[in-house]
Amino acid sequence: MTRRDKAPGPKLPINIRRYRVDAADLMLELHRRYGDIVRFRVGPQLVHQIAAPELIGRILHDKDSFRRGKVYRGFELFLGQGMLTADGENWRVRRRAGQPHFRAARLAAARPGLATAVRDLLTRWEGYAAEGRPVDLVPEVMRLTFDAVGRALFDFAPDGRAEQVVALGPAVLSAMFPGSPEQLLPPWLPTPVRRRLRTAQTIFDAAAEDLLARHAAQPSPDGLIGDLFAARRADTGAPLTRPQVAEELRTYLWTGYETTGCGLAWALWEIARHPAVQDRLRAELDTVLSGRAPDAADLPRLRYLRQVLDETLRLHPPIPSFPREPVRPMEIGGYRIPAGSTVFLGSQVVQRDPRYWPDPDAFDPGRFAPDRPKPLPYTYFPFGGGPRRCIGAVLAELELTVAVAMIAQRFRLGADPERPVREHFLISLRPRPGVLLTLRE
Repeated sequence: MTRRDKAPGPKLPINIRRYRVDAADLMLELHRRYGDIVRFRVGPQLVHQIAAPELIGRILHDKDSFRRGKVYRGFELFLGQGMLTADGENWRVRRRAGQPHFRAARLAAARPGLATAVRDLLTRWEGYAAEGRPVDLVPEVMRLTFDAVGRALFDFAPDGRAEQVVALGPAVLSAMFPGSPEQLLPPWLPTPVRRRLRTAQTIFDAAAEDLLARHAAQPSPDGLIGDLFAARRADTGAPLTRPQVAEELRTYLWTGYETTGCGLAWALWEIARHPAVQDRLRAELDTVLSGRAPDAADLPRLRYLRQVLDETLRLHPPIPSFPREPVRPMEIGGYRIPAGSTVFLGSQVVQRDPRYWPDPDAFDPGRFAPDRPKPLPYTYFPFGGGPRRCIGAVLAELELTVAVAMIAQRFRLGADPERPVREHFLISLRPRPGVLLTLRE
């Protein structure tokens, strides 16, 4: 039997329940046992995990052989056919309209709004610190990032919706995750998660309608919403409809808060549990900022903060795996991969591979020191790569920088070493069961 003929990995299907509970650990285990290309089944889906950097780069830059695929159709349950789920010209027209608004020069104007959102969080946390109450970190940072993305992209804080969105976030992730009952059961069958999903859709629809109504009352031709309405398909010349623009706004709001919130939660947790890192970070912040929020000129000087964030995104990438689907049978790494199967490009797996990252499970910001070699291509790709690299990467990095700088200056963070925190992979990589932080002035 040739290598092309044999299955690259275990022959037995993986239990859906285990996959939903332990996907993060399971992907690492499969890589350790079977190598860079692993084939397995989750329910009806044939899945391949790819963890070879050279193959990952080739797949991410291949514009013709791969589409988003059936995993992203699960996302359509909540987001519709926005930029995250679309393919072809349907995707390109949205990407062209949105891309200018995520360049560093444009986002510089968003920094004061981000700082305002963080100040609101700090005010709330001051009350917790005065009472000696620990912070339930995940909902707190998700509320912050939902507020921040609204201010950054639309100069508008979607007041009153953040707490509702945060409370329903796990139900949304559960419904979108491969193998969820919401995708396997008939659409007419009501389930508790499906009801919560519809509630979340109603909230996001209302937020999108608020933004559209505000744009109608005060049009901004060079704003993001104005550019979405002005966009035209290259193949037909057709504009985006109002419902399609609303889908884009839902996509920006959800992806903007969920992934950045995950990154911020992991960063603060790692800072809290590594006192030496926290001391060095505070020393840099005291020297550069002296108690104020960072401005654009400060960002290049916050070198150690940048190392802390890079190491956080290496160890805990907010999106731990990027799905693709081959449009025709093809050979990948010497194996035949069927059309219509799912290919997972494992960022978390590669970023913990000891071949590229010595002592990979240790949190060590020194890996990203200026005098250290840069990571090899696609051994570090927390935002994906190729034409579909996350459009919001620059905004996410700016949010993380502003938030961590302001929080670490204001509070000494502590984490209970006896409280275990694990990674829960449900589309994004969230801490499980959550993170409780103590605060000191």
